[in-house]
Amino acid sequence: MSRWVRRESITARWAGAGIPLNAVAPVTVISPMTEQLLSTPEGRKLVDDNMPMPLNGHSKPIALAYLLTWLTSEENTHTTGQTIYTDGGVDATLRGDNIWN
Repeated sequence: MSRWVRRESITARWAGAGIPLNAVAPVTVISPMTEQLLSTPEGRKLVDDNMPMPLNGHSKPIALAYLLTWLTSEENTHTTGQTIYTDGGVDATLRGDNIWN
């Protein structure tokens, strides 16, 4: 997905039309889908052990909403072709500098 976004974001279809194209990559968002898993110490440990989030832990949906609101606003005039990880540091922790594998 990241590679597709990078390729497509600079085409006439997107950049040529003045439309920034980006991807958002959240990890654990507190929602009806995850509440039951995160409600027990065992479930929370399972998630945390596999997806370490050093910055503020699990995300509330509003965090994604704020980012999406800005990305799709008129204020975003130059951010394009990016995958923005809203994951509390999971990607940086697990992959470090090896971002394309």
